[in-house]
Amino acid sequence: MGKRIPQSDAEKLCQNWTGSNQPNNAKSPGKAIKGAGFKDTYETWFSVEELETYLEYVKQNISDNPGIRIYFGNYGKNVGPGNNASTIFLAPTSGGGGSTEFDGSEIENDYNTEPYNSGGNKIPPMAYDPNP
Repeated sequence: MGKRIPQSDAEKLCQNWTGSNQPNNAKSPGKAIKGAGFKDTYETWFSVEELETYLEYVKQNISDNPGIRIYFGNYGKNVGPGNNASTIFLAPTSGGGGSTEFDGSEIENDYNTEPYNSGGNKIPPMAYDPNP
């Protein structure tokens, strides 16, 4: 189950992705993208209103423990807002009988309900830094 985390944990997660806290020879997904010459992002923004609207859509279409699985994705060559740009998308899920105490193995993607994409992002991306 997800949970709220301290800002310091979120900052560390972002640093781990971008490689900003690692020695020059350390590999991270974000550094690998930048090192390949791509201008890419590592953040996506959605308004609370649009997320609430999408979550309401999921709840209206899934009766057995509606949920969301978040996937990392890539638009591919010559597709989307940038050439080979990263993205995330939300995939609706169902199952698990409504229990909150599970390992997620009973939760299935619900392919009858549409996923959600097209958040906004910045180039260059906005780092998660509570102490700029």
